[in-house]
Amino acid sequence: MSHDYRPYREFAERAALRAGAILLDAYGKVASREKAPGDLVTDADLASQRAILGMTLETYPDHTMLAEEEGVTPDAGKPWRWIVDPLDGTMNFAHGNPLWCVSIALEHAGELVVGVVYHPLSQTLHSASLGGGATVNGSPCRVSGATRLAESLTAVSFPTNFAADADRQLALMRRFSTGTHSVRRSGTSAWNLAMLAQGGFEICYATAMHPWDAAAGVVLVREAGGIVTALDGGHYSLYNGRGILATNGAVHSEAENAIREARPH
Repeated sequence: MSHDYRPYREFAERAALRAGAILLDAYGKVASREKAPGDLVTDADLASQRAILGMTLETYPDHTMLAEEEGVTPDAGKPWRWIVDPLDGTMNFAHGNPLWCVSIALEHAGELVVGVVYHPLSQTLHSASLGGGATVNGSPCRVSGATRLAESLTAVSFPTNFAADADRQLALMRRFSTGTHSVRRSGTSAWNLAMLAQGGFEICYATAMHPWDAAAGVVLVREAGGIVTALDGGHYSLYNGRGILATNGAVHSEAENAIREARPH
C-alpha cells in the first residue's frame, strides 16, 4: 500500500517553524550546562522539544518519537516514528554562533519518509518527503552537478569525544583536504546534509552520527538526487553505528576510495 506523505511533511514544517520561533526568542538569552564533557544542553533545547512533542501527540496520538533530549524513546511496536533534534548545533547556539537548526524526520515501518531542517536565523526551510522531491523555502532543490573529487567541497561532523579517535579523524580530514575544494566543519550535522541537498557541499561524512542528527538530512539528500551509504560504502542505517557518507552521487565512488586511502600517521 502506497502512502501520501505530504500531510506529514506539512506537519513537520509547521512543527519546525514553531520550534524555531522558540529558539529564536531564546537565542543569546539562555545559559547552557553540560550533559557530558563537551556536550551541552540549554533550556531552549528542552522548550523546543516539548513544543514538537506536544504538537505531535495532539495531531498523531498513535505515533511515537525518538528525540535527543529528556529521554524520549520510541515504542518499537508502533510503525510511525518521529525522529527529532530540537536544536542541532547547541554548542554554536550557546556561543552565539549562528549555525544551528531544528531537525524533524518521520520513519514509517523502518523507512525514512519525511525530512525537514529549519534554520530560524535565515528563515531557511529545507523539506522533503519520499517520492515528493526536496525543496528550499518551497522551491525545488537538487544536489551539485560536480563530477570529480577535485571539484568537491566536503563537510565533516566530528564525534563529541574527538580525542578517543583523533588519529582516524585527522587522517580522514587530511585526505579530504587534499585534491579537493577543502573541508568545512559547521558544528551541525543536519545543516551539513541540508546544504548538500541544495548543492552547497558535494560530500558529507562522519564516523558516527546520532539518528536525530542524520534522519531528516538523509531524506533531503536522497530526494534531491544524492546518495547515502555507511562510511564504508555499505547499506546505511540510522542505528548500526557504521558512520555515514552522503554525496551528490557523481563523486560517491571517489569519496569511498578516499576513505579507504586515509591512513593515520
